[in-house]
Formats: sequence, C-alpha cells, structure tokens
Amino acid sequence: MPMSETELVRLALTVKVYQMDHGSSPTKICKSVVDEDIISNLPEALRDKILCCLPIKEAVGTCLLSRTWRYTWASMTELMFRRADFASGNDSADDDRRFLKFTDMFLFLHNGPILKFCLNTVANEMVSTGGYLYRWMLMLSRNKIKEIQLQTSIRDSYKPIQYKYSFNKAQGAKN
Repeated sequence: MPMSETELVRLALTVKVYQMDHGSSPTKICKSVVDEDIISNLPEALRDKILCCLPIKEAVGTCLLSRTWRYTWASMTELMFRRADFASGNDSADDDRRFLKFTDMFLFLHNGPILKFCLNTVANEMVSTGGYLYRWMLMLSRNKIKEIQLQTSIRDSYKPIQYKYSFNKAQGAKN
C-alpha cells in the first residue's frame, strides 16, 4: 500500500533524528542526503502540522534537521505540554523544575499566534510560588489564543481535573 505524503514526511524526520541520535555527525548526514531537501521545501502550514503531531520536546529537537527547521518550532500554533514527558523516575521535584523551566522558556521564545494551548500537569506546579501559570496566561493572551485546555491532578491522586476554555472573536458593535 503506498504511503501518504504525511507518512513519508514523518518517516524522513524519523530517519534524520535517528541518525542524529546514533552518533552520525551532521556533516556526514548532510553528505548522504540527496541534493534536494524535500522536507524543508514543504509549505509552512504542513511543517506546523507535522510539529503539532510530535511531543513538544521532539518538536523542539527538529531544530537540528536543517537551517530551515532551526526556528520552525518557535511558531507552532498548537502546543501540548505534558508533565509526563519530563519524568525521569528519579527525583519528582527535579522533574517539576525541568518541566516548568522548559515550558516557561518555550513560551518566552515562541513567535507567532498560539491557537491551542494544552497543559497536562500536577496541580502543585500550576499554582507554584513562581507564578508560572499567571505568566503563561499573560503570554497566551497576547498570542491570539483560541482554546486553552488545562488538565491537572493532585500528586498521588488518580482523578484528573479538566478545564477547557474556548475564546470566540468578539463581535464589534454596529453603529
């Protein structure tokens, strides 16, 4: 069965990331790639869709693929931050700090509209003394946000709490 264009792009991304993870230097990879870089020539909207399908840490990792992809992650329109992606299994407090710092830095460096923002984390992190949640909401409000999904749970609790907000464009008053 023939592969769709999206499947081919995902396969090509996987191969490049695999090569980077297994010790191949960027120089060797560039020499082995065909003259035409099909992935980098994709329309910007398609590149955004590809990145939105990846876990957020892997989306940032695509900056290693080529110059074209270096800052593509910084203009993603749909963001999903999952605390579980930062679990090392060793120190929960250290995982919390890494997650908060990554999310904070990502939003600070983001450039462009954010249409959808999903945050899946532990309640303790949401209302931390550092005021992360308040700062993130301020950043989102300045980036044309359309939908916010917050899913929290209390540490050692199995019942998640979910919030979903959608923002409709306000209609202007008619004279």
